[in-house]
Amino acid sequence: MISAVCAVVLGVLLTGSDLADRWREDRSQRARIAEISDSLDRFQWAVLEHLAEARHNFLYRDRARPGGEECRAFIATREAANRFGIPDEVAVYRLADRIIRERDQQALR
Repeated sequence: MISAVCAVVLGVLLTGSDLADRWREDRSQRARIAEISDSLDRFQWAVLEHLAEARHNFLYRDRARPGGEECRAFIATREAANRFGIPDEVAVYRLADRIIRERDQQALR
């Protein structure tokens, strides 16, 4: 009985710790996105928008159709973004996803 209670308490503590870690990670990622978006100039924004479009096309490609045009386009735009000073990290891809969502919302209005 005592070991069952200890196991439950430990499970609750680990779950709480995991949630806190995810919250801290999400918060730091939002801060990194804000830092990246504040540091980009107009040309880099254009490159990032191109990367966002290529990433969107890659993620939502027709997987049944042979060919890797979307894959090649995404890799090429990612390399171009790196050349123009846009870091290759998760925060950039989250920012690109946000650009696509905002663009799609604007199109619906």
